[in-house]
Amino acid sequence: MKPLRFLLHLAFGGVFVYAGALKARDPAAFVMDVRSFELLRDPWAAWVAMGLPWLEIFAGLAVITGILRAGGLLVLNASLLAFLAAILSAWARGLDIQCGCFGGGAGTSSHVELIARDVALLALGMWLACSRGKG
Repeated sequence: MKPLRFLLHLAFGGVFVYAGALKARDPAAFVMDVRSFELLRDPWAAWVAMGLPWLEIFAGLAVITGILRAGGLLVLNASLLAFLAAILSAWARGLDIQCGCFGGGAGTSSHVELIARDVALLALGMWLACSRGKG
């Protein structure tokens, strides 16, 4: 079970390190993605676009390395809940959003695809958080 748990931590954390790095590489594009949700006005949208990638990177590294893993899982699971709420809100308001999940210009996905991906990641993240220390 331990090798599987290691691989799941690596995969879960790795998704966020990768996504965060792509966003951090082009913050100007990511701020446009954040604005497309019409949830935050400037300067808050810009602050989120500048800080969120680094939060994802550091929390993902915590999950991968095991250093402050519980905190990393908490941050990433809470982020996934926030992302899910933002996507559902945009869908309910009929907005055509640029997700920005994996950096600007990564193409558009349907709301259903974004929700399915977030729910799958959240399920994995919650399982990792709830089963820690059990094998």
